[in-house]
Amino acid sequence: MHKKTIILLALLALTLLTVVPVFAVKPAGPSSTNGLEKGKNDHLYLYEKDPETWEIIEDPAWAKMNINPKKGKFVCNAHGLTPEEEYALICYQDDWPGTDSLWLGSDTADEEGNVHIKGKIDYETLPSYQYTIGEGGETYEVIGSKIWLVLATDYDSESDPNQMTAWNPTEYLFEFDLINQQIVE
Repeated sequence: MHKKTIILLALLALTLLTVVPVFAVKPAGPSSTNGLEKGKNDHLYLYEKDPETWEIIEDPAWAKMNINPKKGKFVCNAHGLTPEEEYALICYQDDWPGTDSLWLGSDTADEEGNVHIKGKIDYETLPSYQYTIGEGGETYEVIGSKIWLVLATDYDSESDPNQMTAWNPTEYLFEFDLINQQIVE
């Protein structure tokens, strides 16, 4: 019995020597976070939506926009778009035709329908609008900014003021949620 106790204690000690350091060591340095601080970037998803219901359609084209508010930069990668079509990323200003909407960047979709747009963004100067949000009788007012990926031919970034010149919503990606959203009290 004495031999069994020693073996059990040895196994327990060996287990503690291999498991405890795994839990005790906290990685340090830039490689521990891949150079990113936790919570450094904001993310916004854009989806293809049914223009009748504004619901996200099944198997949609989509995009993810990573925004670094501290550095004032963004990267938007979109997928499932029409190949060789030029797209413009805009901050849309209601009401139609989006007078004074802000052009953020543009790119032509590659042969696989992917778009990559990067640029600068300043939360303080984004066009915002007041919206009523809610369902089932519970509504509230918010101020926020809409981000859309539209056909470049449907948006005039050269005129003053910038605005939409056509409406082809089945070809666009719309924000999942407003950015810069604040509840109006």
